[in-house]
Amino acid sequence: MDFHNKNKMKSLDKRRASHVIFILAILFSPFAHAEKPVFQAGFDLMRFDYAEYDANNVFLDGETGFLPGISLKLKLNSRPWFFEWHGQVHGNTIKYDGQTQSGIPVKTDSIAIITDSSIKLGLQLAEVHEPYIGLGHRYWYRNILNGYDINGSPVAGLLEHYYWYYAMLGYAANFRLSDQVSLGFDIRKNHMINAKMDVNFLGYKGYDYTQVNLGNRPGARIAFPLHIKMKQNTLIVTPYYEIIDIGKSNAVALYKNGGVAVRGCNTKDPLYPNDQCKIYEPRSETRNVGIELMWVW
Repeated sequence: MDFHNKNKMKSLDKRRASHVIFILAILFSPFAHAEKPVFQAGFDLMRFDYAEYDANNVFLDGETGFLPGISLKLKLNSRPWFFEWHGQVHGNTIKYDGQTQSGIPVKTDSIAIITDSSIKLGLQLAEVHEPYIGLGHRYWYRNILNGYDINGSPVAGLLEHYYWYYAMLGYAANFRLSDQVSLGFDIRKNHMINAKMDVNFLGYKGYDYTQVNLGNRPGARIAFPLHIKMKQNTLIVTPYYEIIDIGKSNAVALYKNGGVAVRGCNTKDPLYPNDQCKIYEPRSETRNVGIELMWVW
């Protein structure tokens, strides 16, 4: 790159940075004189239920199990506006139920670690209703451990990383039942953005690290927070239900040993001639049910 182009790139980067700073300044200007921040911390227990399906909606593989986690929230109020950050981490060893490439059933364990971080910007209307918009990021570490098929033959493990951004549009409301107790709901629609999956074959047959683009699909979450005021702080108990759908990915060529094409898959795709092998991620459905316990300071 010549000196003139370098200067143009630097100028472009500066303009982009100034635009981001300007947008952030507008978004956060209502919070220049915000009330005292409200901090929440607690625990979460989620029953994770993930399943993959082929084009004919036949079950291929999936994972189920309980994922304990921790949850943190920070909320700024500058009426009628509010800003909220929410971060979560879940993890555990859960059950994997699947099959080999030839269709022989396999059962083993899978290590699942899920992180989720989001921000919300909304309006407080009549101290009860809160419409909001937001942006989040989700990551899933999926480590399927070595196992055996039903015939006792060993099956190699697989490490996958799923990650995507998502936009959200939601509506929450809270209704006082007594001086100490209130019950609400929080319902939102999410839309996946730029979802990807990285595949690590963990040395199996020398296959190279591979990445596919996942199909972006809408999702949803509904929660019912119960607020219980105590002498020193407030306890919030929130059961929730979460829907996450992922569309079938694009197909990518499979390589091994640093770039040698893997062949012998009898494909008829003109993009992959000479029987070159390719991989893709099937569509999937995730249905999570959980409960969150948070203390407010």
